[in-house]
Amino acid sequence: MSKVSFALLVHAHQPVGNFDHVIEEAYKRSYSPFVQVLAEHPKIRVSLHYSGILLEWLERHHPEYFKLLARLVERGQVEMVGGGHYEPILPMIPDRDKLAQIRKMAHYLREHFGETPRGGWVAERVWEPSLAKPLAEAGVEYALLDDTHFLAAGLDPSELHTTYITEEAGFSVRLVPSLKILRYTIPFQDPEATLRELREGIGKEEALFAMGDDCEKFGVWPGTYDHVYTNGWLERFLNLLEENAAWLETTTLADYLAAHPPRGRIYLPNASYPEMMEWALPTSAAGEFKACLDESQHMPNGERFRRFLRGGLWRTFLVKYPESNQLQKLMLSLSETLEAARLANPQGREAARLLAEAEEHLLAGQCNDPYWHGIFGGLYAPHLRSAVIGHLIQAETILDRLEDSKKGASIRLETEDFDVDGKEEILVGHPEFGMILRPADGGTVSSLRFKPLGVELVNSLTRRPEAYHELVQQKVMTHDAPKEGPASIHDRVMTKEKNLGELLRYDHYLRHAFRTYIFPAFKTWQDFDYLRLDENRDLAGGSWTLTAAKARYGTFELRRDATWSCNGRPLPLRAIKTLKTHAAGKSWKLECQTSLAADRTCPASLALGVELVFNLLAPDAPDRYFLANNIRRPLEFRGEIENSNLVIVDEWQRIKIALQARPQPSWWIVPVETISQSESGFERVYQGSAILVVWKIDDPAWRDLQCVVSLEINQLGSGNGTT
Repeated sequence: MSKVSFALLVHAHQPVGNFDHVIEEAYKRSYSPFVQVLAEHPKIRVSLHYSGILLEWLERHHPEYFKLLARLVERGQVEMVGGGHYEPILPMIPDRDKLAQIRKMAHYLREHFGETPRGGWVAERVWEPSLAKPLAEAGVEYALLDDTHFLAAGLDPSELHTTYITEEAGFSVRLVPSLKILRYTIPFQDPEATLRELREGIGKEEALFAMGDDCEKFGVWPGTYDHVYTNGWLERFLNLLEENAAWLETTTLADYLAAHPPRGRIYLPNASYPEMMEWALPTSAAGEFKACLDESQHMPNGERFRRFLRGGLWRTFLVKYPESNQLQKLMLSLSETLEAARLANPQGREAARLLAEAEEHLLAGQCNDPYWHGIFGGLYAPHLRSAVIGHLIQAETILDRLEDSKKGASIRLETEDFDVDGKEEILVGHPEFGMILRPADGGTVSSLRFKPLGVELVNSLTRRPEAYHELVQQKVMTHDAPKEGPASIHDRVMTKEKNLGELLRYDHYLRHAFRTYIFPAFKTWQDFDYLRLDENRDLAGGSWTLTAAKARYGTFELRRDATWSCNGRPLPLRAIKTLKTHAAGKSWKLECQTSLAADRTCPASLALGVELVFNLLAPDAPDRYFLANNIRRPLEFRGEIENSNLVIVDEWQRIKIALQARPQPSWWIVPVETISQSESGFERVYQGSAILVVWKIDDPAWRDLQCVVSLEINQLGSGNGTT
């Protein structure tokens, strides 16, 4: 009788832009001890996947670990699994980039470990049927996906102990089901619990028990280091596998597939792991979906229903979070530009070098983490967004060099529905800067890219309801951990600081720059902070008409007619906003002039405000600050400043933003803080500062009111940090 086969695939990844000390901590608590224990059990065979980002970090920082991995591969104990080098969500990138990502990873593994990978890790197990073709074209022979995918395709749970084959246009890939029950016992329950599941395969002709999951759950997740290593869970688990070798064999996935043909052909629906599909749903729908799951738990035979409850599609994150959509569309645009540059077939070594460098930055900019949000996912992590955007800006800058060598440096304009929302945007490009102007969203600017430093100045995030905010409001601190081991992070509810619920507030508009507000003059900066300005919503968030766009002069004129209710009577308003932008050497200068007029006098005093949003990432770092009246204030400052000038300095990124306004305004400054979820609990995250430039309007100023705010953005010189 054949043995039961147990195939364990352990996956490790760190995002582009993550801090070295964070990765080092994960190395010490998970990556290193896991492989050290594994090396002491040479009869236990596993498949390992590391994202290319992490492998390159390990090669630089821990070459001794790298050598240990190579020894385990050489003695046949470990199979190294491929995938996208920078761990992209494969369906969100073009097929040519899928091939580039997978081939780059395969080349790296072949060069460092002497073997071409046969398998491909699918990031976040986000599967769409069209993936079969590019995976096969890139040389991937198999992929492991959650049993959720297979059950949704109509398989019975008893049919999950084997492999299948799928195809797209005749290109085929083997598919392996990863069993949910094993993901929930390993490592959270006693090792014997996993053995009980594996014994279910005894006596069956073919019995594959495969499981793929994160290495971070072996030491990084809260409570797991002590459980897995200090208390010896992993050692006991591997000993137990060895003691049962009479009926149980550990195997790599590649070896299992080589010895066993697929059971048959299958076509899987769009799917990911269950939690991801819940997170992808719109917030209200996510709550309803969770209620359905909870209700099915109390139904007789509720499991029959749950196998067909699948949640949302990963791509819905691009609808749920316009910030993610803008990032992805910028990435797609750069991919198209790069492909066009290749097809133009530029000659010479320098052109070839620039194209290769641009591709490297583009691929790094496809790292999945900043494009979505759940317990994992880094959309809410500004440093991860900033790192990916930085790579995309560097790719853009290199492609500009190729373009400008033909046409010279000048402002380029494109009018198109850039983000595919049915409304046109104005894309402004120049070797020194890039902008996205959105007439349909209050005539605002959603992207201010300063190319010399590779910095996106806006890079903020709208505060919006999330399904888990209900728990924040209930001030839930933590659940009790199960007796046998630490709780899965999917079951834990923790908070890093008290009274976070009091900080929850939800923005009326997306956090873009140059939004125009008209509001009662008695309002204060505290009203701005608490989103109670009672502003004219049509003016602030309505669709403005682009009346002029002059690329040669970098000038854009927009108009919006609105109505203000003045003591119960309608007061027609006419607003004209003129944006001017140009580069002067290495400086980038912008100006926003707002003209406001009314047909008659309003007896109530009003105020005009123009909002700016900047995110320089570190709210309390001493090298990042506001400067006015010779006083430094940290970026977390909230309050009012009276002055014609305001300077924002980031000595770490070497950037200085000098603001001027006329007539002299008040500067209302408040931090934008989200309450978000991570594997370590609920936390407050700084998403930039909102700056409202405020002018009080007195009659008869209505007839010729013009208010101007200008920005000059510079790279700090040596020693030039405050002036």
